[in-house]
Amino acid sequence: MNYRPQLFAFVFGVFAALASPTAHAQVSVNAQFGHPAWGPAAPAGAQYYYVPELDGYYDLAARNYIVQRNGRWVPVAAVQGYDPRNFHPVVVDYRGRQPWQQYRDHHARYYRPVVVQQAPARRPVVVERVNRRGRVVARRVVR
Repeated sequence: MNYRPQLFAFVFGVFAALASPTAHAQVSVNAQFGHPAWGPAAPAGAQYYYVPELDGYYDLAARNYIVQRNGRWVPVAAVQGYDPRNFHPVVVDYRGRQPWQQYRDHHARYYRPVVVQQAPARRPVVVERVNRRGRVVARRVVR
């Protein structure tokens, strides 16, 4: 019997098995729970800021805001009309998924209403149109 082809196939198979790269199962998780540039340093394990100007929360892990809309707490990526650099966030000692369970306590302790300075109200101007005889034909109030 001729074993040469079988021996050659066996040696080639062993060489191919040893030369092939080994497969590695790798899973990497990159979780960054750092604080945003506008917020204070949060201690390890902190999940939320209470933001008095929004009367809502900021989720450090998800990096989004949690605010009330139509009576429900909704996560949003950004809040229109607010500049985060003007926030005065407070680190909340709560771990879980619903920081608004302690909303009444946070609101009573930290809430500061935003005061908007408005220009003084202008007095209405009355515009009248007078005919040749001096009688008022049309009257309009401009505010």
